[in-house]
Amino acid sequence: MNQHTYKQAIQALFEGRATTLQKALIEEWLSQPSHKELYFQWLEEWEQQNPQLIVDTLQAYTKWVEEVNTESIKPLKSPLFFKQRPSFFWWIAASISLLLLASTYLMHDAILYKYHETAYGELRTLTLPDSSRVVLNANSTLKVPRFGFGIGSRKVFLTGEAEFSIQHLSSHQRFIVQTPDQLEVQVLGTEFMVYSRARGSKVVLNKGKVQLRSLKNQDSKPLIISTGDVVTISTLGRLTLKHNQPIAPHASWKEHRFAFQNTKVSEIAYQLSERFGIQVIIADSSLAKRTLGGTFKAESAEAFLHVMADLLELEVVRSHPSEDSSPTYTLDYLK
Repeated sequence: MNQHTYKQAIQALFEGRATTLQKALIEEWLSQPSHKELYFQWLEEWEQQNPQLIVDTLQAYTKWVEEVNTESIKPLKSPLFFKQRPSFFWWIAASISLLLLASTYLMHDAILYKYHETAYGELRTLTLPDSSRVVLNANSTLKVPRFGFGIGSRKVFLTGEAEFSIQHLSSHQRFIVQTPDQLEVQVLGTEFMVYSRARGSKVVLNKGKVQLRSLKNQDSKPLIISTGDVVTISTLGRLTLKHNQPIAPHASWKEHRFAFQNTKVSEIAYQLSERFGIQVIIADSSLAKRTLGGTFKAESAEAFLHVMADLLELEVVRSHPSEDSSPTYTLDYLK
């Protein structure tokens, strides 16, 4: 069967008129990993051809899952044989239904969202459908809706670190960034940076105004910040604001630079782990408390560690990790 036939079936699915046979064909066709990206291309193409339609994708997806699962447990057409072994065939039908439900649940995010990811040490610049620009730092993920972005909403989900330059729309629609620790950043059109990793979140405002709120703490009021403000967020959702902060140190990562100001070696080791995915062992507790200042350009962990070793007169020893583990570096005083 040619691709045109599958494309027609998928378009029928989008329009809510797909037959049971067409749904079965789509499910079988999508079992091939190489077909999934083509499927998403057709989704985007169909959406562009139907800009006047604002689709509730979550509701549509849920309805389709229910239909598939309902059809999958219909009785078999051999009543005599089924009557002899009812529990056996019911068990098979239920198992198939559970498998379908599990697979469609796992595909939920892949269908509704597009993931933009960076590897350790990688920077990436994105242009979103509304012409907003995003620069992703290393080891970061941005989740963007595949459908209706800029029409129904402009909400994205960030894990890691990114700089946003938001395009103001004539409809004055807000752009929203949400992080895993339930920080919500709302803007109309401005430039700002968001950091969100395991140890907390931070927002740095380059230009304009931004409204922040913690979804963890429902009693807290939204906080509006202005150019030069830096806000850090505690694990409990408490926002701490500092005014008139220099922007350059927070943006140094865009040029593969590190900017330190009396920064402890232990903190530097943590930043290297976040950006390059390495493990740093500090052999001496007094060494962990030593500080370093300045701006350093380094596109690899080894390049920076050798510079730091020269400045602090340290020894850097790299261990030979196994195939499935990250590189490990041990820092110690020169013997």
